[in-house]
Amino acid sequence: MFTRLKQIASIVCAVSAYCLTGCASMQPTDFAGSPTRFELDRYFTGHARSWGVFENDSGQPHRSFVCDSYGKRNNKGDVALHQDFQFSDGKTQTRDWRIHRINETHWDATANDMIGTAKGEAEGNAFYWQYTISLDKENPLATVHISQWMYLAEGTDTLMTRLIITKLGITVSQVSEVIHHVRN
Repeated sequence: MFTRLKQIASIVCAVSAYCLTGCASMQPTDFAGSPTRFELDRYFTGHARSWGVFENDSGQPHRSFVCDSYGKRNNKGDVALHQDFQFSDGKTQTRDWRIHRINETHWDATANDMIGTAKGEAEGNAFYWQYTISLDKENPLATVHISQWMYLAEGTDTLMTRLIITKLGITVSQVSEVIHHVRN
């Protein structure tokens, strides 16, 4: 019984520490003073190309990718974004987004492999959102949660993104990605 209480106490302490750390984390408003302004819908209109790398939970790189993104604005101002991913292991993937601007700083989006809606906020040169995707539509347990930060480098059209991928609250992978516009 005493061992069980120690286990419960350890879990409570870990969860409390996690919650306290999460409360102290950065928010989009921390970037409000940046002279550069990132607008998700405008940035992803047109052709963009990216390169990224997946890292395991220990930070070791294990898979890279390139992605071509093609965005078109419709008559309502929303963006339809099509992405073609090519991974270093030979696999490919497509993702089709619908990006909608709610107001000056908030967006939402859906995608073909997303469960629910992504909710995002931008301030200055930074953007943050969270969403859940299905890795296998046949398996309802094959879902992961993504927390993504995007940072527009001041004075350029280069965008750096950082994704944290979790399953059941545990980090399973991280992704670093650099995106730039393709001039036609």
